[in-house]
Amino acid sequence: MASLKTEVVEFLFNKYWDERSGTLRKSLMSLDEVADAIRQTNVGRPKKLKANNPANFMKDLLRGANASKNWPASVAARHFMGVQRTGDGECFEFVPYEPGQTEPFPDKFPIRSGATRFAVQSLSLPLATKTLGRSDETWLIQTAVNLRVVETHFSVAPAFPLLEVSHLQMGIKLRSTEIDALFLGKVGDWKNPTSVLITCEAKQAKDRFIESQVINQVQAAFATADVETVVPIGLRAVKGVGFYLVEFAAVERPQADHLKELRVASDAIYELRPAVKGI
Repeated sequence: MASLKTEVVEFLFNKYWDERSGTLRKSLMSLDEVADAIRQTNVGRPKKLKANNPANFMKDLLRGANASKNWPASVAARHFMGVQRTGDGECFEFVPYEPGQTEPFPDKFPIRSGATRFAVQSLSLPLATKTLGRSDETWLIQTAVNLRVVETHFSVAPAFPLLEVSHLQMGIKLRSTEIDALFLGKVGDWKNPTSVLITCEAKQAKDRFIESQVINQVQAAFATADVETVVPIGLRAVKGVGFYLVEFAAVERPQADHLKELRVASDAIYELRPAVKGI
C-alpha cells in the first residue's frame, strides 16, 4: 500500500514542480486533488489504491518507522517533506526541510534510554481486562488512565508543576485534529487555582511522535477552551516495559498560532509491574 501512495505523492510533486526556478508552484494539496491523483496513477496498473478516503492518506503514509523510506526519493532529493493538513478540504502540504534536516521524517523525539525510570503498579487492573490487551492507541490510553500514569508523571517528574490533574476524555475528534486524551490541570493558589489543559498523543512502540500532530492538538485545545496555557505530552509504549512519557514545554495562548516546533521539557519511562499485555 505504501509504495502505491509513494507514486501518488511523486505524481503531485512533479505536477507542481517548476524545474526552471527550482520551486513549487503549489504546495498545499486538497482532498480532491489527492483523490484525483490516486485515480490517475491507478490507470494501467493491476493493483489499485482506493480513492474514497483521502483524509487518511498522509496519516497512514507517515505511520511507523518506515515513513522516510516510503517517501519518494525524488522529492527527498529536493529536500521536501510532507505535513498533514486538516480542515477546509485540505490533505497535506509539501514543506521544505528544516536547517540540518537529512531525511524526510526524522524521529525527533525517540525513546531516550537514559530517561529516569519509575515503577507503576498494574495489579489494580482486573484480570479480565488484561486478557483483552491490544497494541492500539485506545488500549494504551485506557491503561494509562486506569493506572494514573499521567498523574504520576506530574507528581514525580514534572517540568510544569501542578496542584491537581484530572482526566477529562479519550478519543476527542475535533474539526482539525484528534486528541487521544485530554486532562485538566490546576495551578497557582490552592484557594483560587487556574486551569490548564494537558493534551496527550499516544503512539504504539513502533510509531514515532509526529510534531505537527502534537502542535495541531495544542492549537485545537486553545480554539475550543478558555484557557491560557496548554501542556502537550506524548505517551509511547515501550514494548514489554510500559510507557515513555515526554512532556513538552508549556505553550501560552499568544504563542499558539505561530508554534512551529516543540521542545522537550521532561521525560521518563514508567515501568508497569507486572507487565501488561499489549504494552
